[in-house]
Amino acid sequence: MAQENQRALPDSTLHLPELNAYGQMQPAVSHWPVGYVGMDNWKLHKGMNLMLGASVFTSFGKGWKGAGFSQQVSGMYALPVTEKLSLAVGGYFHNADWAGYNLRQAGFNAVLDYRFSQRWEGFLYGQKTLMGNKIPVPVYDHELGDRIGAAVRYHFNPSTWIQVSLETGHRPYYY
Repeated sequence: MAQENQRALPDSTLHLPELNAYGQMQPAVSHWPVGYVGMDNWKLHKGMNLMLGASVFTSFGKGWKGAGFSQQVSGMYALPVTEKLSLAVGGYFHNADWAGYNLRQAGFNAVLDYRFSQRWEGFLYGQKTLMGNKIPVPVYDHELGDRIGAAVRYHFNPSTWIQVSLETGHRPYYY
């Protein structure tokens, strides 16, 4: 019985930030309404995490118009390396057909988190695109392409924090 109760408790040794549906660190502010901040947050648990998705969408108006279909698969393996150090590695594949454009992206990503204290933690993260093509202008702001960065986060309490990030990246060219 004691062993069953032990398993029911959350694993407090796994410290990782919320990621987006691709397993990527999210920007502080969303650039486009198709990815509202918090809409697709992914809180990883210890072990294998898998996300599958499919969608049908359309856009009207004076700007870019069209209908489309999208499919996505993402996987991340998360593990605590030590009591303060956590690691998540994985990959993603995304396919979208929209208004005559085809967008395919695939790659690997990783996040390393170190918890300095109850209030301070730091992250290193990276993403390598293995497959990509021209990106239509309406989705050029999305976090596609190669990225590498670092962040430091201060927690005021469990639900309120402030973060400073430094990132560089290379995006595929656009139409």
